[in-house]
Amino acid sequence: MALSEEEDISSLKLRAKAAFSLVELQTKETRGKCDEREIPMLCRTLGLNPTQEQLLAIVEELRGVGGDGAANATGYVAYQRFEDVMLDLLTARRGEFARDSEQTIARAFRAFDPHGHGFVEAEHLKKLLATQGDAFDDAEVEAMMEAAVEPGSNGRIYYEDFAAILASDGR
Repeated sequence: MALSEEEDISSLKLRAKAAFSLVELQTKETRGKCDEREIPMLCRTLGLNPTQEQLLAIVEELRGVGGDGAANATGYVAYQRFEDVMLDLLTARRGEFARDSEQTIARAFRAFDPHGHGFVEAEHLKKLLATQGDAFDDAEVEAMMEAAVEPGSNGRIYYEDFAAILASDGR
């Protein structure tokens, strides 16, 4: 039986609140807010997969515009504003942030495996991640390597397995 739209929204609100509570600031001045630098992680926690450009647009949207026409550039995002924007992103605009399929991800990795061995050398991928496209920072590269390189794999990423993990968000 399908959930009603009201139940769906209620469920999304609960997910948004649970994610937000992980990073909610607790000082007197900032209670009920989070640092806007947490927004990329919060989006991914909620199952969105925005590009860097989309993340910048989301942060701008979360900053909003005050009554004087100026953007709220405090560096903090209030929960109600976060919930409103996330509900819109998770419902009306969800398709803009869809994850790639397992097949698409595996095909991308195959581009770095011209001999068809079924793996990519981790060191080679590290260099690419840090220098090409939406370049990863050092922490992001290390986090990906921790997830991608299995113990005993001799520094290789067996991409068919890893593609399945990425497509399912590790669930």
